[in-house]
Amino acid sequence: MQPDLIGGRYRVDSVIGRGGMGTVWSAHDETLHRVVAVKQVGRLPGESVTDTARAMREARSSAGLNHPHVVTVFDVVEEAGSLWLVMELVPGRSLSQIIKQDGPLEPAQVAEIGAQVADGLAALHAEGTVHRDVKPGNVLVRHDGVAKISDFGIARTAGDATLTHAGSMTGTPSYFSPALARGASPTPEDDVWALGATLYAAVEGRPPYEQQPNPIAVLHEIVSTPPRPPVRAGVLDRALEGMLDRDPGSRWSMAEAAHVLRRLADQHREDATLHQTRERTVAPTPEPRREPRPEPEPVRRPVVVAPTPPADRFDRSGRSGRSGGRRAWPLLLAALLVVGLVAGAWLVARQLGDGDAGAGAADPSSSASPSPEQTEESPGTREASPSPSATGSPSESASESAAAAGEVEAKEQVVRDYYAAAPGGSDEAWALLGPSLQEQGRASYDRFWRGIDSVDVQQVSATEGSDEVQVRLVYRRADGSTSTENKVEGLVEDGRGGYLIDTDRPAG
Repeated sequence: MQPDLIGGRYRVDSVIGRGGMGTVWSAHDETLHRVVAVKQVGRLPGESVTDTARAMREARSSAGLNHPHVVTVFDVVEEAGSLWLVMELVPGRSLSQIIKQDGPLEPAQVAEIGAQVADGLAALHAEGTVHRDVKPGNVLVRHDGVAKISDFGIARTAGDATLTHAGSMTGTPSYFSPALARGASPTPEDDVWALGATLYAAVEGRPPYEQQPNPIAVLHEIVSTPPRPPVRAGVLDRALEGMLDRDPGSRWSMAEAAHVLRRLADQHREDATLHQTRERTVAPTPEPRREPRPEPEPVRRPVVVAPTPPADRFDRSGRSGRSGGRRAWPLLLAALLVVGLVAGAWLVARQLGDGDAGAGAADPSSSASPSPEQTEESPGTREASPSPSATGSPSESASESAAAAGEVEAKEQVVRDYYAAAPGGSDEAWALLGPSLQEQGRASYDRFWRGIDSVDVQQVSATEGSDEVQVRLVYRRADGSTSTENKVEGLVEDGRGGYLIDTDRPAG
């Protein structure tokens, strides 16, 4: 039975939840005059260590992280021989309750919930902690739609000792990754799988692997059988595929999942018009660490007129003077090459002509105009004196080749220029976007880029005759976390001799 007062300040009210990790009560903090949640920590089966270690672990995992999508732990106290965690009270329902009471959710709503939870878990991973029990019951959704990940009772930070005996099971089997089902040690990639399975359950109304009375049967199914393809996922289909990749080496990171889910949520909000929704039928996918790895596929949007950059800030290509200079040199090189080829051909013809004239002057019997016999017997002279069409053909070919090389370089350079200017959100980078990408709105664009410190463009490759540029990027965020994307940027001409990035999809 719970005490009436915990730690001399938390007045216990009523039970608000129960689970394998303990019972949760609502309580009133009589010192700060606020409502909190308190959890009496229980012991997992097979454990021989004290609950203090587990409680302190949960307190460190959560209290050390101040994040809007992670339930905050305020305090840990001992009362009547039991340990109690004092946490933020989230007024709302768990995702598990929402699914049971409301049925399967719309993909756009699931994307919004998933984006928030993934953001919180990515921050947790950046601190070196693996949650280990991501599931619908541990995703709390406030009445205003804010989602938070909770219950770090079995979270493990790098360097922590293992608290369970070998052979004991922690977490919920239906949301285990194939590696965990085989008995491997938990990694951040396992949290990504569990969140993917959680979002699968939210949109389908059931988990990818149904719970069974015998948990060993569930684990065997996870190891041996891919998840059933979702039928209601819609725009979430590619995201679920990336998070439920059975190969942890090519599975998305949590930061990559957060990035794609946020873009999906923003692109498919309820306030989007019907026309916009029809246009946005392809889910962006960061499909990261494959070679090439699947990557967030941007949605195609209605075309609008992009704003023209100020004339005093950008040159006629729409870029800054510095980037314009980099684009101009390939064209200058091509022009010089053409001039050199034409001059060389002219000098060869001149030298051959001078040789014929000298021979005629040495022979007094020669006439100024060669006879027909002389003309027929000197084919070498005719072949050595190129006609205008003969000299023009290699020059034109070289000119076209140089121009094509300059075009490829210009397309690659605009992608480099964009990602050099984009971190933090800038007018210069925004001006390098075409109408389809600018249609998403500047506010959403700036919200994403404000969280990015820098982008390392590891590879960029354009193909002659194509308007697409393949690029491999490594994002570095303000919190120190990184993520990788392999993307294909579609370019359009800007009407001033330059290019704009107009579409954005995953490579592969």
